[in-house]
Amino acid sequence: MSIVQIMQHYHHRLGISYLTAGESGPAIVFLHGWGAFKELWWSALRDLGRDYRCFAIDMPGHGESRIGRADQIERIAVLIADFCHDLGLSTIILVGHSMGGSVAVEMTLHYPHLVQRLALIDAAVDAYRMPAYTRIYLLPHLGWPTFRLTQAIGRAFRPLGQRIPHEHGGGWIRPWLRRASYLATFDPEGLYRILRSLFATRADERLQQIRVPTLVMTGQFDSLAPPAHARRLAQVIPGARYVMIPVSLHNPMDERPRAFTRALRAFLAETDS
Repeated sequence: MSIVQIMQHYHHRLGISYLTAGESGPAIVFLHGWGAFKELWWSALRDLGRDYRCFAIDMPGHGESRIGRADQIERIAVLIADFCHDLGLSTIILVGHSMGGSVAVEMTLHYPHLVQRLALIDAAVDAYRMPAYTRIYLLPHLGWPTFRLTQAIGRAFRPLGQRIPHEHGGGWIRPWLRRASYLATFDPEGLYRILRSLFATRADERLQQIRVPTLVMTGQFDSLAPPAHARRLAQVIPGARYVMIPVSLHNPMDERPRAFTRALRAFLAETDS
């Protein structure tokens, strides 16, 4: 079996950095969460690139993607739709993780002709319903210093995080070190604006308008978007399928990459039939 090549690109007009894998098949667009990065999907790209054309995007203000005016969830959704249009992607399978799940829902609602299938991974949809401690960075007087401290911790661990390969096999510690080292490099003010928008964005009853095959996936021990939060999404979205990834936290694609791709492939095979 040949190894799927992963290539990095930059869309200059939109200011988006992205990875591609695979040369044929339906298109899958991967959207990571707040403070994360496109390489989070590396193992999924290697696997799914055998049968799909995969695109993993650095969200605005993350990695090498400029933030511009895309500092709100709805504006990010418009930007990603423009990206798909420019690349000639007329229909896509949209996979959104955490904040990327909120963006994915907005895209599905506003561009139903574009999004044919939807996968929400530990999705921060209706983030105001998530546990109160997830909003610690937004607390007056405490939030901003706490966030800067988090980035400082990431910088301290960056020498270790940079040594962890993208295909590290999963687990909890090494993925966390890698993620922390990336977060340390991002513009804090831009991330802060996006975070405020995330908690202000509400889908609520609009979720009932989603009419595409939908997968709602959660990590068994996710404390940010807990399984109860994911189950609610699956119950509200018509016909949604709910899957839990055992022994996973908030990033199953990074912590349990094989289990993640198996679950996603099963969903895609089911909707293909």
